[in-house]
Amino acid sequence: MLSAISKTYCSLAVLYRKYDRRIWYLFLARVFSAMGFAIVIPFLSIYLYSELGIPMKVVGTVFLLAAFSRAGMQLIGGELSDRYGRRRVMLLAMGGRAVTFLLLSLLILYAQHLLFIVLAVMLSYGFGAMFMPSADAMIAELVKDQDRIEAYGIQRIGLNAGWAIGPAIGGFLASLSYFWLFFLTSILFIFGFLITFFFIGESNKNRSRQSAGTGLKGILSIRNNHDFLIFAFFALLIFSIMTQIVSTLSVYVVSEVGLNKIHLGFLYTINGLVIIFLQFPGISLIKRMKLTSALSIGALFAGFGYSIVIFADGFWTIAIAIVILTFGEIFITPAGTTLTSNWAPLSERGRYMGVYGLFQSFGRSFGPFYGGFLLDAFMHQLGLLWGAISAIGLVSALGFFSLQWKIKPKINVSMVKTQTYSAG
Repeated sequence: MLSAISKTYCSLAVLYRKYDRRIWYLFLARVFSAMGFAIVIPFLSIYLYSELGIPMKVVGTVFLLAAFSRAGMQLIGGELSDRYGRRRVMLLAMGGRAVTFLLLSLLILYAQHLLFIVLAVMLSYGFGAMFMPSADAMIAELVKDQDRIEAYGIQRIGLNAGWAIGPAIGGFLASLSYFWLFFLTSILFIFGFLITFFFIGESNKNRSRQSAGTGLKGILSIRNNHDFLIFAFFALLIFSIMTQIVSTLSVYVVSEVGLNKIHLGFLYTINGLVIIFLQFPGISLIKRMKLTSALSIGALFAGFGYSIVIFADGFWTIAIAIVILTFGEIFITPAGTTLTSNWAPLSERGRYMGVYGLFQSFGRSFGPFYGGFLLDAFMHQLGLLWGAISAIGLVSALGFFSLQWKIKPKINVSMVKTQTYSAG
């Protein structure tokens, strides 16, 4: 494995020349975006639960409300990016997120009512959701089809470079002041906005809709693609347990296992570093299998990781669980995005990315909702708490595996060659 890692990263210079420069500026924008989000999100649940004394079921409800904001903006972002261009939507998303996190820092500084904090969280999630379908659709337009999964893997490394740095900073800042936690996040999103504004040009030159209509009618046309919707449903399930790492698990390890906030930050740094160093070797494995098989393997890793938390008695047990969970991310994230881009007609990439993001967002926000209820109900019955979450991973794995007989073979491989692309 070490030789594979060394060989992969020694070829970075060749890899840099291989892709359009906008891929790398997107990578950099994601580093700043992810760093800001990672500074805040692991500690948001702790702030609401420990500092404001809000029960976990209410904290979970906050994340569920954020799901509606995120889901709606995923769809809107995908539609707008098909109609008005990827770059404009990404600028709106980055700028909006910078403003809302600045607002959050002031609300916390002046101890405003929970309702205002919830509304600001919903706005921040919504603006963040607008960015993803636009950026993912842009990547599909900038690279050759057979390079798509590698390009998405590069972006994943950018996200986790920020994720590796952010929580360590967040753990330190949270121990000092939650105001600085949110204020610094706003500054980092401003950097992301500036990179997008100055260096990322438009990729979707032809923005006329060729089929399936526009607006709500166009979105509803996807309901006829039953296999895609089944895939999206299992994606919702798996992302609902993957997001437990920043909600239910963060509260559990601080309140029950006895780790402090700095330890928690290091755990998320481990998560980011594992992806940085193992994502490319993981992509090499994914290229040799069906995308549904890669998704199934990732779901099994995720479920197994949470089962280890049942036996957690300190930092290192949780760290092992985090590493195994991260193996799941390495398979799931690039495989799911690539499968969606393979499925999407050329004129509807933003729409398909938006719908996939809709299900993914509901999963990410529904997870903390039911996780909060499980934590309140079964805090001292760990087999039920983490066993239930682990079981969802197993169900997802079986669901993804069953799809391989339904999906056209040319869609279910990472080396598909069906669409055109725009270089440089």
